Amino acid sequence: MDKSFDEAVNLAQEIVENGGEIARAEESVMRILTRQGAESIQVFIIPSFLSVSAIYNGKPISATRRIYKNDLNLGRLEVANNLSRKCSGESHVDEKIDYRYPLWARVIGILLATASFCLYFGGSVVDAFFSFLAGLALIAAVSGFSALTLFTKTFIQTAIAGVLAFLPAVYSLNVHPDKIMIGAIMLMIPGMSIGISMKDMLCGDLIAGILELLQAFLMALAIAFGFAFALLLFGSDYIA
Repeated sequence: MDKSFDEAVNLAQEIVENGGEIARAEESVMRILTRQGAESIQVFIIPSFLSVSAIYNGKPISATRRIYKNDLNLGRLEVANNLSRKCSGESHVDEKIDYRYPLWARVIGILLATASFCLYFGGSVVDAFFSFLAGLALIAAVSGFSALTLFTKTFIQTAIAGVLAFLPAVYSLNVHPDKIMIGAIMLMIPGMSIGISMKDMLCGDLIAGILELLQAFLMALAIAFGFAFALLLFGSDYIA
């Protein structure tokens, strides 16, 4: 029973860490533990903390976890959801799911996101190319700053992208740094976090939803500070 309980708790942690809704994580724990014969199941989850308690055959058992949510991986989330269905006796896909995105797919994704938004907001093809390079540098910086807080990491990432957006103009290339930054910034916009927070609040998880919304706001603030740093560093002379 202890093993099944730990698996349910670990599964809930995996769902939250990879971008799943709080309500979904709580429901997964409830379904699995109920199927295992647990009683008096109590689940409390917020974006940074998880607490689960239950009674097995008259014996109380509980667990807590500190959640570090640093990345959104829909592939790993699908694996966790599939495992949740399997543990709760529902239909599931039995084949192995490879959630690791290949390097070429990530590069193409960065290219499409940065270049398309840069062109949409009035940038040139050259601007789109440099926006793609700034986006690559922004994503590559994730591994180097993984130990920092989300706010600090986001500020450093966007500051690097902002500096790279100005460099072509510094070397007298005919580019628009503001358009380059617009393309690169789209990789950091916490749109999914805002959507998840709204869904959690509508499901009744007000505390979790408000905390997720506040985290998204702080992330947006860090993005603004990062690009503002680059603007203060180079001035507005290079922006048309």
